Amino acid sequence: MPAQAWVTLIVGGLAAIGVIVTWQQKNRADRRSEWWRRTTWAFERTFSPDDAQAQLGWRMLETLQRSTLATSDDSDIVQVIAEHAALGSAEQEGDGGDTADTDDKHGTPPAGGP
Repeated sequence: MPAQAWVTLIVGGLAAIGVIVTWQQKNRADRRSEWWRRTTWAFERTFSPDDAQAQLGWRMLETLQRSTLATSDDSDIVQVIAEHAALGSAEQEGDGGDTADTDDKHGTPPAGGP
């Protein structure tokens, strides 16, 4: 086989690899976008006044968080929002939590506080 045929074959192979890599990246980005859309839908349900809808939202979030599409940052975001929702519910129920006396999630008193 002449050298020109080899060059054509190699260039064609590299182009095919480039197309496959690009397709995989686009496919993953599309799947992550859909994952985030579903996560947003689940969050909307969790804050519903209807308990059945809220329970559905939390169950969906649990499932979505286990997905391979969820990064560790995504899982952290879900965790922070879940903690915020739980603390908000505890305060609304008159739990008497100490969260009002702290400046951050680590329990640090606010500046100029007692």
